[in-house]
Amino acid sequence: MIFIPRFNYTNLLVNHLGNIEAAKAVIEILPLPPDTTLRLRHDAFQRSTRSSTRIEGNPLDDLAVLRAISTTERTGSDAEQEVRNYWRGLDRIEEFVEAKIPISEAFIQELHSLVIVRSRGRRGSRSQYRTTECPVVDTTTRQIDYAPPEPVDVPKLMRELVEWLSSNTAQQMPPPIRAAIVTHRFLSIHPFDDGNGRTGRLLATTELWRSGYRMRGFFSFEEYFSSDRELYYQNLQMGLPVNFYDGRHDPEHTPWILYFVKTMAQAAIELQQKATSLYQGATPENPPWESLSRLQQQILTRLMARVIDKAENPFMINPTDVSEWFGVSDKTAREWLKEWLQSGFVNPILSGSGQRVRSYNLSQKWLEAFFQNNGSQFLK
Repeated sequence: MIFIPRFNYTNLLVNHLGNIEAAKAVIEILPLPPDTTLRLRHDAFQRSTRSSTRIEGNPLDDLAVLRAISTTERTGSDAEQEVRNYWRGLDRIEEFVEAKIPISEAFIQELHSLVIVRSRGRRGSRSQYRTTECPVVDTTTRQIDYAPPEPVDVPKLMRELVEWLSSNTAQQMPPPIRAAIVTHRFLSIHPFDDGNGRTGRLLATTELWRSGYRMRGFFSFEEYFSSDRELYYQNLQMGLPVNFYDGRHDPEHTPWILYFVKTMAQAAIELQQKATSLYQGATPENPPWESLSRLQQQILTRLMARVIDKAENPFMINPTDVSEWFGVSDKTAREWLKEWLQSGFVNPILSGSGQRVRSYNLSQKWLEAFFQNNGSQFLK
C-alpha cells in the first residue's frame, strides 16, 4: 500500500492556520531582552518535557521535573530518567534541524533510543522496530483500545511514511498540517514496543522546527495536549475501529488535523501575548549566545535550570555533567570541555597539589552575558 493521507481544508482549519501565521510573525520580530529570550527558551523546553511525559502518566510535578533536568545523577527513579531522556531528545532535535537534512527512518529510530534509554545511553544509537504484537490496552478495563499493524508490516509502513514526508505533495502542505499527519500516522503504525507517544510528539516537534515553526525556541504545544488527555486520546482515535486494518490504515484525517492545528493556534496566540507583554520597545538585537555553537547554547539552557532551582555552584561544569546531558563518553566530554576552554566559553578550576583540572566554570564573559539586562532576577 502507498500512504496517501486524506483530509479537507475546512473554513475553521484555514482560520486556525491564519492565527498561527499571525502569531508567529509577531513573535519572531519582537525585540526582547536577551535574558528573557534564554528564560523563555528554557521554559519552553521544560513545559514540553513535563507535559509530554505527563501524558504517559509521569507523576513528577514542575519542581521535580526542574530538578531532574538540572542534576546529572546517574541514579534516580524511572520518572526522573524519563524527563531527562525527553529533554535530551529536544537537544538532539535542535542539532538535527541545524543540519538541514530530511527526516529519515534512522533519525526516528535514534529519537526513540533517546526516549527509552536507561542511564546516559550511547549517542547515535538506534532502536529496532518491534517484532511482536503490541496492543494498546486500557489500564482500567484491560480491554484492547488499539491493535496496531502486524510486526511484519511495520518496516514497509515506516518506509512509506518517510517517503511521503519527503515528497513534493507533502512539502507543499502547510507545515502544521504536515506535522499533524506524520504524527498520527506514526502513532497508528506504533513501530516500537514502548515509547511511541513520546517519540511521536518529538517527531511532530522535529517537523515543525525544521519547517520554521520554532518561534525563536519559545514554542511548546504539548502542554495543551496534556491539559485534557482524554480529549487528546479521543481525537487520536477519531472514532475508528480498534484494528488497524479495519479503517485506520486509510482514515480521513480531518478531525485529527483540525484538533492538532487548533491546539497549535491556541499555543501560538498565548505565546504571542506573553512575548508582547515582555516587549522592550527597542531595535531587535541578536542575543549574544547566538554566536555560540548549538552545544554551547544547550549548556546555557541547562545552567538556566540550575539557576532557577537555586542549585549550589550552578555554573560549575564537569565531564560527568556533559556526559550525562548529551549521552557521550567521558573522553568525548573532556575533549569538548577542552575545546570550550580554548574558545573562552569556560575557565578551568584547578584542584589538588598538581593543580589538575577536574571541573570548569562558565567564563566571566558569558556570566555577564547570562545576567545582562536584569538577569540577576533569577538569583532572587
